[in-house]
Amino acid sequence: MISAHVVRLATEYLDQCMAKQNAATLVGMHWYIDTRDKTLPLLEEFNEALKQRPTVYVQRGPNGIIFASTGTERTLTNEDMKQADSQYRNEFAAALKRIAK
Repeated sequence: MISAHVVRLATEYLDQCMAKQNAATLVGMHWYIDTRDKTLPLLEEFNEALKQRPTVYVQRGPNGIIFASTGTERTLTNEDMKQADSQYRNEFAAALKRIAK
């Protein structure tokens, strides 16, 4: 079930990154949503957020997903989510380790 709150957080993240001309990434969106809602979003929630931002495109690169103002792709896949989830968990574990020192 899609959470309207999570979709709103995802669109907020995209809007803030675009307004500040910061790189918007799928992993960054995971961080943004998890720190505010203590949850990892569903694929459907990400894709709903993208539907609400028709000028945002998905670009796949060697370092993961980047959201940009140009491109051809408009949706994320299960594989995108698996890769981003893995990268997010690794980054989270590393951050936790640094804090615990």
